Amino acid sequence: MSRREQTERKILDALESQIRETGMAGVGINAITKRAGVSKELIYRYFNGMDGLMLAWMREQDYWTGRSKTLSGDEACQRTPADLVLSMLREQIEALSANESLLEVRRWELVERNEVTAQLAERREKAARQFIDRIASLTDQADVPAMVSIMLAGVLYLMLRSKTETHFLGVPLRTEQGWKRLEAALEALLKSLPQDLRRHSLSELEGAEKSTSTRKSGREKKE
Repeated sequence: MSRREQTERKILDALESQIRETGMAGVGINAITKRAGVSKELIYRYFNGMDGLMLAWMREQDYWTGRSKTLSGDEACQRTPADLVLSMLREQIEALSANESLLEVRRWELVERNEVTAQLAERREKAARQFIDRIASLTDQADVPAMVSIMLAGVLYLMLRSKTETHFLGVPLRTEQGWKRLEAALEALLKSLPQDLRRHSLSELEGAEKSTSTRKSGREKKE
């Protein structure tokens, strides 16, 4: 790593430590510079201020903007859309349960609307839509975005709730057993997706969709 990269890493790590220790209420440029042992000028020079620093950190930490690999690669295309959605939900659970600082930022986003949270929400929405719209385009038998929205929102809410409550409707929120029950419930809910999305791979469905579109276009040209 170059000297600049080392300093940037130190600042990003200081931000994460500050969030973990004080929550977003204690995050500010003075606190970060003191913890990182750098000047304010470096934060402005390297990240264009606190807003840029927060966005840079979230690019590394957030599932949708930096860590999601669910729909990338040939391997993913060989799985069914239902399986891909379930993997996405499980990866969300893993990402949030393993990172207290990220969970705190997600809580902050829900209660405060500002320039940073607006940009985070917009970037996450764009990435998520690319994932969901690709699957939704393969069927007209279900409102896939609405169905996945409810499940994804449920995962986030229960993760946030686990900070203040041990149980929700009798389901443990702080134990592996409790989350296994919730994952099993997600799997059961996904069985309500159209049969094609549960039985055929993404590549098969997209291939069939492309073939149908080609035949339709050919007929239209003849007419």
